[in-house]
Amino acid sequence: MNLDAKQKLLLAIYIEYQKDIPDMNLISNITLDMDEKSFRVALNKLQSESLISGTKLHFMRNDPYPNAENTQFVQMTREGIKFAEEKMKIDKFLSGKEKLEILQGKFSDLGWTALSDSVNKALAEM
Repeated sequence: MNLDAKQKLLLAIYIEYQKDIPDMNLISNITLDMDEKSFRVALNKLQSESLISGTKLHFMRNDPYPNAENTQFVQMTREGIKFAEEKMKIDKFLSGKEKLEILQGKFSDLGWTALSDSVNKALAEM
């Protein structure tokens, strides 16, 4: 299974969302091992597709790509949650911890280090 930048970012937001007190500021291009431009474009796409809300993007004149972002107020939408759970085959009725434990195994098996690290940190905070 392959992920594009948008899906990788959505799963990172989903991971953080599972915590009792999520801190979306922890999600960045650096933590996801992604270049900055791809990260910003992925944020824009996710918001445009109504998979997340609350993104603060800024566009400079004559530049079609966002040049700044603020993930502090990002939230998953119902569609975003549904997409993430269907993509990773997660039962929506599980607890947040159970969902993260399933993701931990899947990400490790697939060799997705950045997402696996995010899950490990989230589980340590639960």
